[in-house]
Formats: sequence, structure tokens, C-alpha cells
Amino acid sequence: MKNLDVYKTTWENDEVHVNVLFSAAGVGTTILLTSKFTGKMMLLDVGDGATRDLLASQENSEFINEIDLIAISHGHFDHVGGLYSLFGFMRMLGRTKPLNIIIAPNCKEVIEIIRGYRELHRTTLPFKIWYHEISPGSDFDTDFFKVKSYEVEHYSLEHSSDLEDELLEPAHGFRVQVGGTIIAYTGDTRMCSSAEMVVKDADLALIEATRKTTPESGRRVHLSTEEAEKLGALAREYRLIHTIPETK
Repeated sequence: MKNLDVYKTTWENDEVHVNVLFSAAGVGTTILLTSKFTGKMMLLDVGDGATRDLLASQENSEFINEIDLIAISHGHFDHVGGLYSLFGFMRMLGRTKPLNIIIAPNCKEVIEIIRGYRELHRTTLPFKIWYHEISPGSDFDTDFFKVKSYEVEHYSLEHSSDLEDELLEPAHGFRVQVGGTIIAYTGDTRMCSSAEMVVKDADLALIEATRKTTPESGRRVHLSTEEAEKLGALAREYRLIHTIPETK
């Protein structure tokens, strides 16, 4: 991974600044939304190195108090690997505001990370960590961000079952409204109608494009570049993220 800048991108309008701090398949994805009205922040996924990337993108560490909400698309390590260290950094610098995290129902990886951290630091944790399992089609609103969740189809290769219905991960895509701006994030998914609903007419769509080509058969775990671009055409603008890292 020689040129890390290819795994980053930014976008903005008068209402929101979008910073894909880093997104590479199997490494980590962290996306930061910042309201230009309030300075409040939201994270979409918290991949490995998220705290480092947040520090590199900010003039100071005030983001520890400005992060209003976190939305986790699913529990795979490259989307949740930075949660524990982010909690630790917030604890070290004395965050006191409650932290809300929204997840797909039964997203066990995130639930266990949160429960484990709360248990380990139950007497010295200066802020509450709450997780909310939101059902597909549900809304979750704060004073600064309005989120609608969609269940997407992300198969998991970790399971041994041959039954496709049992291979689906608890996985969501999100539409986030900041002022009048809609930011869409597919999370990881194959092509499906719900992925189309996530990105349709969004001001900006962040779309995973893990595969370089579209396979003719077999289990579909991720989008190809061709499929991602087709989805992107449904939005006003789009960026392709979550590509497989170059190792040479």
C-alpha cells in the first residue's frame, strides 16, 4: 500500500463536509460527516486506525466531544476494528457526553465490543455508550443528524452453511440528512433493490466497489466497479470506496 491517498476522498457543499478518512477492503473504512452549521460530527463505520485518521484530519482533538453519533454498517473487522481504541481515546481525554451507536439487529461483534469495554471500565468510564439495534426502514434522529437505515444483502464467507439465507450478515446501508443534504452510504452489499433505495437521488453516494469485475456465478459478497457505477448513476454525485488494496 504505497500511496494511501487513493483510499481517501472528500466532498462538501454549503451544509456538510464529507471526509472518507480511509477505505480499503479488508483494512478499514471510516467516514466522517461534519455539519457546517454546528460543527457536530457523525461517523459511518469505525475501521482500524480511525483514531489516528481522525487526529490527522483535525486541527485538534476536540472531535472527541463533537462526535454526536456513530452508525455501523455491519460487524466485519474492517468496519469495527477501531471502536475499542476510539473509546479509549475518548475516555483518556475525558469525554462526558453520552455516545450513541446505531447498528443492525443482532450485530454481535459491535455489541460484544461495547459490552466488553463498558464492563472493563465500568467504574472509570466518564461517558455512557449506548447502542441501538434499529430495524430496516427505521429512522434514528439526533438534533444534528437524521438517519434512515436499509437492510442490504451482504453475504458472509465465514459461515459454513450452504444455505444462502443463513449466509446473510446483519448489514445496513444508511441515508443521512444534514440540513437539506442527503449523504448515502451502502456499506458492504451485493446488488439489490435496497442498495438502490439507499443511493437514489442522494446528493452524494458513497458506494463500495470491492470487486474489479462482475462474476458470472457464485455467491455475491460485494459490488463490482461496474455495478457500483450503475448504482452511482442513481445519485446526484458518487464516490467509489472500499476497493481492494494494492499490495505491490
